[in-house]
Amino acid sequence: MASRRSTILFLVVGGATALICLGLFVLAGLAGQRAAEPGRALTFNALLALIVVAGGFALLWWRTSAELKRRAAALSDEIDLIARANPRHVVDVAHYAGLEPLPAAVNALAARLREAREEGDGRAAAATRSLAEQKRWLEAILSDLTEGVVVCNMNHQVLLYNQVALKLLQVAGELGLGRSLFNLVTRQPILHAIELLTFRLRTQGTRPGEDATAPVVCASTDARSMLRGRISLILDAQRDPTGYVLTFSDVTQEIATLGKRDALLTQATEGMRAPLANLRAAIETVAAFPAMPPEQRQSFDQVVMRESNDLSERLEAVATGYRELVAGYWPMAPIYSLDLLNCVVQRAGEDSGVSLVGLPVWLHGDSYGLMLALSFLLGHVRRHIGGEAIDIGTVPGQRRHYIDFAWDGAPIPSGELDRWAAEPLDPSAGSLTLRDVLDRHRSEIWSQPTAPGRAILRLPIAAAEHPPIDAGLAPRPPRPEFYDFALMHQALPTAALGDRPLRSLSYVVFDTETTGLDAARGDEIVQIAGVRIVNGRILTGETFERLVNPGRRIPPESTRFHGITDDTVKDKPPIHVVLPQFRDFVADSVLVAHNAAFDLSFLRPKEAEAGVGLDNPVLDSQLLAARLHENIDDSSLDGLARRLGVDIVGRHTAGGDALMTAAVFLRLMELLEAQGVVTLNEAIKVSNVEVELRRRKLAV
Repeated sequence: MASRRSTILFLVVGGATALICLGLFVLAGLAGQRAAEPGRALTFNALLALIVVAGGFALLWWRTSAELKRRAAALSDEIDLIARANPRHVVDVAHYAGLEPLPAAVNALAARLREAREEGDGRAAAATRSLAEQKRWLEAILSDLTEGVVVCNMNHQVLLYNQVALKLLQVAGELGLGRSLFNLVTRQPILHAIELLTFRLRTQGTRPGEDATAPVVCASTDARSMLRGRISLILDAQRDPTGYVLTFSDVTQEIATLGKRDALLTQATEGMRAPLANLRAAIETVAAFPAMPPEQRQSFDQVVMRESNDLSERLEAVATGYRELVAGYWPMAPIYSLDLLNCVVQRAGEDSGVSLVGLPVWLHGDSYGLMLALSFLLGHVRRHIGGEAIDIGTVPGQRRHYIDFAWDGAPIPSGELDRWAAEPLDPSAGSLTLRDVLDRHRSEIWSQPTAPGRAILRLPIAAAEHPPIDAGLAPRPPRPEFYDFALMHQALPTAALGDRPLRSLSYVVFDTETTGLDAARGDEIVQIAGVRIVNGRILTGETFERLVNPGRRIPPESTRFHGITDDTVKDKPPIHVVLPQFRDFVADSVLVAHNAAFDLSFLRPKEAEAGVGLDNPVLDSQLLAARLHENIDDSSLDGLARRLGVDIVGRHTAGGDALMTAAVFLRLMELLEAQGVVTLNEAIKVSNVEVELRRRKLAV
């Protein structure tokens, strides 16, 4: 079509040009004759007009053709723009007059292209989301496995691995994607297992459900670890191997344990054969010759004594080795002491007279065995002391923490404890004794006085080396210091209460979690918790903890810190229902909080709706610490806990923060007493001075 138009254009322009040339030639002749023949003037003028018209027509045709070419080139550029850069671009049809219906067709084609691309993008996004979800599932599954997992191609390059594999193999070398597996483990066992699997695949094939794996035992390249596991092939649609999965665990300790067991068996049999033979020979000789002279009899008696002592020492060595063997082999895990002790108290019953005290810690041990042992000890201690009240709690240490039973009375004799250790713990546990549990944990029990008329029974348990953390929760930022000076500047209580020593008072240490940091802008409470302190003891068993429906959405940025979501609180009561319950728990105790003005700014506005008032005296651990540590800027709870030597455990919840604040407050109480701040009124005066100093500082 374009070729035909070009031909026509060429003929028209060429004809017009020829006509103009011919006209000019004729015109020249006529011009010569014009002077001689005036009658030909009309013919001359007509021919001249024809030439001008033909020339104008040719010029117009040329200009029109050039414009059409320019517009066609512009339309071509816009089509290229749609195809390559911006499929949403729309051609202005009015701009291309004379090229209809081509621009409209281009727009229709672009719309179809957009639809196709959007559909393709949607499918690609859906496929990407599906792959991402499958990846998350796979990562979750791999992270929960207790075995190491490494996926390799047939060139033995690492394609995927889990954290357990990284932990087991990182000593041998660097585990990374694309690196050779043989940089980390010995080559031949892996190759042999793959050879067995590929041979089985070629000769026998595989059927659904058939075990297409082979066992493998190899060593790390640095020869520090022995690994035992299985290899399974990854097959494509044609049942050809494209890679393999290696699952493994470290059996170095297991092999060492088996070696120790064999050594103990040898020591318990062959090692005692010679002393027993000597002892038997000496006894038989003495029995065969009763009239033996005293000098000879004495030498045989010495043999009997020497071999008896040797046997006793060997037997004790075997027993010690056995206890160490059992302790090292028995499965242990981190245990939160509050959970463990709560189980013990619940098994004892509500009327057992047992109180949980102390700050929770993370232990390392056999949770079920310890629960049986502690329940057993609690029952025996109660019977021994005649049913008196008992405190049970934990005392933090360095490598070991201590579980203490405390009571008013005398310590338990060591002989009595030895008898208890030999008794079975529970009929459901078979012949398991207290001694068995102690041996597993490499521990002993003892009883000692702690104060006049008070004693404890103590059980040391190893501290967890790496306590679990709140996975997925961001580190808690320090709350902004919040001071409504009307809230924190308190009148002194009456003499009956205000003049009492701090240690004689009952406290409720509390904390809240909220949707945000500003109650004045509509943020609400989502959790409130408290723990009681009586006579200088944290009563871990007397706690208050409630989730609260805030009546509004919980922002994701707040959930990152406390882990509480809208689903968590959707069926929970509102604050005007929870606040009276908290008021009943508090009763006439002194309230304690860290940055108490922040929590009170959320509670005070709810008192009228709830129909209760928290008119108790309030102490703020942050204000008290500021007066004691004037030159230290860090007033956060974590910073204060580190300075006072309080373990930071159980954070990110109102209950955990309340427990930590309680432990911090007890340490602060000791420092206050050392500076002469002994009574409640004196502590409130110190707080009021600090509030006034801060008010003046803000006013400057």
